[in-house]
Amino acid sequence: MPPDAPLLVFYDDQCGYCRWSVAQLLRLDRNRRLRLIAIQSPEGERLLADVAPELRLASAHLIDADGQLFSGGDAAAPIAAALPSLARTAPLLRRLSRPVNVSYNLIAANRERVGLLVGSSSRERADGAIAAHQAAFNSEAQ
Repeated sequence: MPPDAPLLVFYDDQCGYCRWSVAQLLRLDRNRRLRLIAIQSPEGERLLADVAPELRLASAHLIDADGQLFSGGDAAAPIAAALPSLARTAPLLRRLSRPVNVSYNLIAANRERVGLLVGSSSRERADGAIAAHQAAFNSEAQ
């Protein structure tokens, strides 16, 4: 991928909390630096072929412009670095990678329970934001 290529962010499209979470990132992605891909999609399965099938849905994943794979909390710093409003937090997230991963893993392990805090209308808005974002990427690619 070229250096200015978007980061590929892989998420579980069957998880309401996961969809809501990535939609929050989209609110900050004014320069279209993030491209969302459902882990379960054919493209997700193809691009994550090197990730063991049983680990694909265990966390979110990210592939950067260099083709490097980040999973779980390790994806936080590259995402933050790509978003101007979060870029200043990226070095801190890198330095605090252990607590970031512990926090991420705690939420990921309990995402169904945490997801109960996200109402159905919030999930519907998230689904709309994701669909609009993906449509914009598809139209730019053509």
